[in-house]
Amino acid sequence: MKDTASNQGLAMEQSGIYKAKNTERLIPESQLREAVKEILSEMLGVNTTLQPQREWYDTDPAYSMLGLDSPKHLRKMVTLGILRVGKDEEVRDLRSPGARLPRYQFHITKCLARLSLPPAKRKGKAA
Repeated sequence: MKDTASNQGLAMEQSGIYKAKNTERLIPESQLREAVKEILSEMLGVNTTLQPQREWYDTDPAYSMLGLDSPKHLRKMVTLGILRVGKDEEVRDLRSPGARLPRYQFHITKCLARLSLPPAKRKGKAA
């Protein structure tokens, strides 16, 4: 009888019945992807350091490299002035002449340095 119950429990686990309905993520999905990518490249023997390192990235790859959850969050940081746009700043705007919407690129090293500063030292625009 006990053996049958343990077999049923195993079958229920394998079928996914025991899966949590509302799982809370402990780390952002972007960080999880990066961690999996690193582990897989190490396991497969792929050397990612031989690839040329870029300095500037568009919004989509940049937000995950900075550990943010969405590109919207990254754009909001620019709007609030946490990340600054301009020459020798963390963000550059490559929009075409006459274009209404910005096309931001982010310097990852500069962004990480800026975000590591205490909030009092990186005051954004007044809200």
